[in-house]
Amino acid sequence: MEKDIFFLERCLQLAQLGLGNAQPNPLVGAVITYEGKIIGEGWHQQFGQAHAEINAIQSVKNRELLKKSTLYVNLEPCSHYGKTSPCTEEIIRQGIPKVVIGTLDPFENSKGRGVRQLQDAGIEVKHSIIPEKCLFLNRRFFTFHEKKRPYIILKWAKTKNGFMDIKRDGGQKKTSYWITNNELRTLAHQWRSEEEAILIGYNTLVNDTPQLTTRFFSGKNPIPVIVYRDKIEINNESFTFVREKSKIENILYFLYQQNITSVIVEGGCKTLNMFIETNIWDEARVLTGNISWKEGMYAPTLPLTPHKEVNINHNTVQYFYNQEINF
Repeated sequence: MEKDIFFLERCLQLAQLGLGNAQPNPLVGAVITYEGKIIGEGWHQQFGQAHAEINAIQSVKNRELLKKSTLYVNLEPCSHYGKTSPCTEEIIRQGIPKVVIGTLDPFENSKGRGVRQLQDAGIEVKHSIIPEKCLFLNRRFFTFHEKKRPYIILKWAKTKNGFMDIKRDGGQKKTSYWITNNELRTLAHQWRSEEEAILIGYNTLVNDTPQLTTRFFSGKNPIPVIVYRDKIEINNESFTFVREKSKIENILYFLYQQNITSVIVEGGCKTLNMFIETNIWDEARVLTGNISWKEGMYAPTLPLTPHKEVNINHNTVQYFYNQEINF
């Protein structure tokens, strides 16, 4: 068991490398061992391209060893045709005799199907070895498929005395005010690159004229999502809210329909509190700068203890996870 855990944790390390590029597919890493030593590794690098298991198989120099090897993978190998052929078919074709899986696929029509296909082919299969760690890594993917909505990350910055914005009376120029240091700005832009979309409200659009890009970090820009009073704008395409749904239900419905598995919310207090008050959020990341203001608009508050707190050059990042929402 310890050996299985060791190699599956390596799979998780590899899978993490796909964050920001593999979505809406899951993050998957694969390791192939022969006589207890790694002879091949791979991860799902880009949506639409080869899956982790295929990349790991292709990395093995002596393919004859596959017939005596063990394949480790953090998520059940796919058993259906999509943009690529099923990984189970290639595993069977290569004659790999044993597969160890971190957790099963959440798809209703796929969960356990990959395992059965492998077992029917005479392959020894072990699964659900470290399910909690595997679920956490793919929390975006599991939330999207099990809750029919994207994974919601709330993010805001505040001063030491709790302000997130200046006091707006209509006389200011349209601009944003930096609260945190350069290190945290870069980190915030890295976070943007890791999610599929970034959401703000109309007031933030008007007051801050934000670029919503990853200009301080080398990574892809998230899809901009703007929420108005009665509509939502995604990729410059507008959708009018359905009247029988609440505003938060409309937002989640349209994001889900657009196949967006995760969104980072960087709006103002009103937009952030809309998610907090309805308890529809999964993570919150709160950045505190080393400055104080005499007045302004107060940031939201969470009645929770942070799961983790990190200090970076006199600034602080707090990470919260909403334990009220479980898989």
